[in-house]
Amino acid sequence: MDLTFIGTGAGNHIGSRRQPCSAFVEGILLDCGAGTTGRLQDAGLFDRVDGVLITHLHTDHVAGLLDFLLHTVIAKRNRPLTILTPPGLSPILAALNTVNAFAVNPARMYELRLVEQNLPQATIGSWTIQSVPLDHSVYNLGYLLTSDGARIFYTGDTREPSAAHNIRADFVIHESTYADRYADRAREFGHSTASQAARAAAQMQARRLFLTHLGSLPDTDSEVLREVRAGFPDSEVVEDRRRYVL
Repeated sequence: MDLTFIGTGAGNHIGSRRQPCSAFVEGILLDCGAGTTGRLQDAGLFDRVDGVLITHLHTDHVAGLLDFLLHTVIAKRNRPLTILTPPGLSPILAALNTVNAFAVNPARMYELRLVEQNLPQATIGSWTIQSVPLDHSVYNLGYLLTSDGARIFYTGDTREPSAAHNIRADFVIHESTYADRYADRAREFGHSTASQAARAAAQMQARRLFLTHLGSLPDTDSEVLREVRAGFPDSEVVEDRRRYVL
């Protein structure tokens, strides 16, 4: 099973080293920040997306979806696409279709299934997908993906302690916008620190932890790596375009 990180930066990250958050695992796109489409195409993954899971509607997690849908039209996609999202996405898509932003409404070209609910769930390919509400500054969903006995949990953005602690997952993809010295700032803005992510992964009995959504404050990467491994040794602070075999 391959896991590829498309973008690993928080919304405050400056420059191109870390693009906004998105990751791809076996047909499923986890969030879709700006720039996701081009990186999917570069990696040969664009045509392999069967489902998109949107955690919340902050633009660093959803802005790239509009470009992605445009390119499904350009590529003449002819197979189904499922999007899971909390409430609020359908009016945005409707407004864009009203002004012909996609040239052709994607739903006229292929089966576009929008599962827009407080707790959306679906089966996409071999994946059974459940959502869990997490504490952020806006309504945010974490997603649990299960396939052939493997369980992956993706947080989107979350303020700890997380409501997902009673979930069991083999692999956890957890945001870590701040190092521990900025714990007060993390709480204020609805985010997590490295040690908090480590504790969450331990409570989920994870085998491996991947930290993403890294912030732009000085020394964040080195501090986060040191702090997360102190609490959960089998951890990675991931980089854009990095691929892992699970």
